[in-house]
Amino acid sequence: MSETSPTQSPLVIPRKAVVEGSITYDGKVVLEGTILGDIQCASLVVTERGSVDGIISANAATVMGEASGAIYANQVTLKTACSVTADIFHKNLALENGCYFEGKSRRVQDPLSLAQAESEARYASDGLVR
Repeated sequence: MSETSPTQSPLVIPRKAVVEGSITYDGKVVLEGTILGDIQCASLVVTERGSVDGIISANAATVMGEASGAIYANQVTLKTACSVTADIFHKNLALENGCYFEGKSRRVQDPLSLAQAESEARYASDGLVR
């Protein structure tokens, strides 16, 4: 995944949008709506009313809204009043006072490679070929 270039605009998913399925984007994603599926991007910001039910894979993930499933990111920040029910695999994790976190937190050397390996294993166990 490449870093966001200065000229690339962030992908903004609006508040009333509901995306069912997976999203892969090379840049920054600002989620104001809902994703029912996995998201892979360079950077993710889940706003106060945003929600993800699936696997997040990003270099940096900031959650102000809701997330459930799993988070794989080098830098994870859970902001005040967020609600996260997920296992988090990270290099750095910041929890602000007042955030809600239910799940496991594991510090790993390379969370993005771990996410890729687990995704491939899941895909293979379903009998699918990439």
